[in-house]
Amino acid sequence: MSTVPTVFARSVRKIADTAALRGNGRHLLRSVGLDREAIEDPTLRIPYADMMMLSEYAARMTKDADFGLHVGERVQQQEYGAVGYSIITSSTLGEALRSLVRYLPIWTNVGVFKLDVEGSVAHFSWEFSDASLPEPRHDCEMSMATVMQLNRSRAGAQWTPREVWFQHPKPRDTSEHARIFRAPVRFGMPTNALLLDSRSLDIPLRTARPHLHRAITEAAEQFLARDSGGASFSQSVLSFVRQRLNSGDFDLDSAARHFGVSRRTLQRKLRQADISHRGLVQQARRDLSQHLLLDANMTATETAYALGYSEPSIFHRAFQKWHGMPPGAFGRE
Repeated sequence: MSTVPTVFARSVRKIADTAALRGNGRHLLRSVGLDREAIEDPTLRIPYADMMMLSEYAARMTKDADFGLHVGERVQQQEYGAVGYSIITSSTLGEALRSLVRYLPIWTNVGVFKLDVEGSVAHFSWEFSDASLPEPRHDCEMSMATVMQLNRSRAGAQWTPREVWFQHPKPRDTSEHARIFRAPVRFGMPTNALLLDSRSLDIPLRTARPHLHRAITEAAEQFLARDSGGASFSQSVLSFVRQRLNSGDFDLDSAARHFGVSRRTLQRKLRQADISHRGLVQQARRDLSQHLLLDANMTATETAYALGYSEPSIFHRAFQKWHGMPPGAFGRE
């Protein structure tokens, strides 16, 4: 069975807070089945795909083409717990980047950071581990901008990369990329990476705390030795359905193939969680419908097709049952 990449639910808070600055995002969290209480839970983990989808929804809602970059530049190291503190207490930039490489799995198993030094150039790269994830542009740019923010504020103006690489296509306007990274930014590259002068790895950090760093990394090693936890099977199937609603490829057989189990095994595992595939489809549609109608400003017909309904009338009946009113009246009471 495939391993579903997860992340701490509190990672979503930075997305919700940035979206709230730029628009009415009261239904944004609900679009992926979360609420404020959930994202304050220090132990809850969710499928990483849900966070990626939320970034995409937020970008559309706020009409911010550079939403991921703007989230990344606002991130504070405290939001990443032991991982963040292992970075800021490091003695040098190189130690900080190696700490991020080493301890990222505490936070998420969606991908890996790598630091490779080849002569005068150091490549700090980011790779997603799951090819079935949603469109990664905003999440990837958020990750790279976060790395810049976390380390530049500690290393000072001395740290400017030679180049920044992204795998995704070049967007129409790259002025925000230039402002945030202060270096040439290239798109359509073989990997996502920051290219640095290898000598910059020796830059001392102003927030270095060697004794505290040792204590934090000892605790982080203990975290790594434990099972980092994961999303429940039903939660993973729900995330899969959310990703596929628009394409229509979310039926029981498609889900079974995705998770590498038989149709009967998938049904049995869901019954053990007191839910069915049909129930998860309805939950995904109900949660996302509110966001599409109110925050994304879509019509009822557009929403029906976005949720994978074959006919708008079927969506109208379902929405009436969920909320006691037709889609056109929702949000006007």
